[in-house]
Amino acid sequence: MAVSLKNEKNYGLIGSVLVLAGGFLGIIPYIGAFMGAISLVGQVLILLALKGIGDKLGDDRPFRYYLYSVIAGIAGLILAAVLVIIGALSIPAFVENGDSVSLVGISLLGTGLLVLLAAAIIGIYFTIKAWRTTYELTGVEEFDKTATWLMWGAILLIVLIGLVLLLVAAVYQILAFANLPEEFEERMKEEEFNPIG
Repeated sequence: MAVSLKNEKNYGLIGSVLVLAGGFLGIIPYIGAFMGAISLVGQVLILLALKGIGDKLGDDRPFRYYLYSVIAGIAGLILAAVLVIIGALSIPAFVENGDSVSLVGISLLGTGLLVLLAAAIIGIYFTIKAWRTTYELTGVEEFDKTATWLMWGAILLIVLIGLVLLLVAAVYQILAFANLPEEFEERMKEEEFNPIG
């Protein structure tokens, strides 16, 4: 039986473009906050796309994995921001008895950065799993390539070439939704091949 994935294709395509625009234009002064909001709207559209794909193809793993990724990113960012702000406010530039700084403040700053790093690792891990399972369900190779480029981009981010690879992953993600068929032949369940009797 054929199922329509037209809406999911459109949601995913628009959402992926918005996330790419928000992520790479968010560093520009004055429009950074606006682009962050645009990126969040894109994430919601991608979640809607993956929810629809999962519901129609009988497997909610892509949606669940991507949801875990988004939650990890948002929660990690909020917690890290709170720790960094508190840490920064508790570090006096100078105190009466010399140049000593608050060890508590430095510890909070360090903890905030570690929380941000951990959230990024968790988020990337679940995003990769989301695209791999979407590839398994749909057979669209660009989803698998998105996961591969994302993995290498994250690994090589420390030497900056990773940013280029993450951009490649984002482009493949757009291509994946663009190549998603609007109608998809639902796989027959195993029990339909083995009727009782």
